[in-house]
Amino acid sequence: MNVKNNRLNKETDRKIIQTVYEMMAEEHRPIGKITVREICERADIHRSTFYAHYQDVYDLVEKVEKSMSRQLTETFFRKLDEKAHARECFAEIFAFIREHREFYLYYLTESRNSGVLQLAWDTIIDRYKETDASPQHFGAASMEEMEYHGVFFLIGMTAVVRMWLQKGCREEPAELYDLIRRQGAVQESMIGW
Repeated sequence: MNVKNNRLNKETDRKIIQTVYEMMAEEHRPIGKITVREICERADIHRSTFYAHYQDVYDLVEKVEKSMSRQLTETFFRKLDEKAHARECFAEIFAFIREHREFYLYYLTESRNSGVLQLAWDTIIDRYKETDASPQHFGAASMEEMEYHGVFFLIGMTAVVRMWLQKGCREEPAELYDLIRRQGAVQESMIGW
């Protein structure tokens, strides 16, 4: 294995990602308005070098998304494996999101979907299926009902995180968890009036 070339590839990859990240965060450029030519000029690389790493700008963003999702999921499970309370686990997730707020703000705002959070959610569901917990343990009558609640939770969580980011992350991560946790009672009151 050629360690020097491997290190050079990682450095080039980091430079490309950093360039796109800066264009999104500092210039508020949507992904669709960033060209390979601009990336190559700013990162001082040849187009062939870019294409050796990525098919196009969307491929780059997808790979960054997967990397961020992996890191986010690892953060969550590290806390979960330590037998931490849900508040601590989610506070870690929100702290990670706040630390990478530029990526999450522009990615979640532009894509208007759950993106990274969806990948993390899929991993959480896979982990849940490995346990002995039944849907009733979570207050759902069946696995099908659990899926409905999961969709509501994921989309709601994504919207709350997006709003939190847009407002400058004013609440601390643990406070954001508390706000989300109270949603059930608030929703019940709103629907039941």
